[in-house]
Amino acid sequence: MSTVIKLSIAALSIISLSACKSIPSYTPDYSQARQQIAGINLNDQQALEVGQRFVAAFNTLGTPQFVDTAGQLYAEQLFINDTLAQFSSKQDLIKHFNGMNQRVSNVSVKLLNTTYQQDSAYVHWHMTYDFKFLGRNKTMSSYGISEIKINPAKQIVFQQDYWDPANGLYRSLPYVSGIYAWLTPFKKVT
Repeated sequence: MSTVIKLSIAALSIISLSACKSIPSYTPDYSQARQQIAGINLNDQQALEVGQRFVAAFNTLGTPQFVDTAGQLYAEQLFINDTLAQFSSKQDLIKHFNGMNQRVSNVSVKLLNTTYQQDSAYVHWHMTYDFKFLGRNKTMSSYGISEIKINPAKQIVFQQDYWDPANGLYRSLPYVSGIYAWLTPFKKVT
């Protein structure tokens, strides 16, 4: 058996075994946080302002001012689930932002629309960026919606992002995309 085949089988075995590991769902945390964390009740204009501040902050991602700009957007105690990570403190979120800031550049976030229900703003956005992975830059693009609650100081206290990492990230990463496409092929039925 060739070395490449042996390495491939070993890698797939490791991936398969790691997939068997029990990883807790974020659903109970989200449900509890959504019930316990209240924001201010919003109107159309306030929901639009939430979306505009959110997009403006993330348009600085990949620049020296991003961490400070985004840091001002969030309260000290919060609930954030961005699909890939979950945070309950601003300190941990800022560490995450520092890491993100080193791996992305050429970020463009566009606000598509906003709506609201009581204390939740729903911000529909489109983001493109260059992502550095294994020494290579790859342009990524993703659509998403963020459910956001703010406190009276207009800081985010609750954020749940809804976006598709399969399309916006995994299918675009060098090396990972081939394995991901093999494991979960995309089918377009017309």
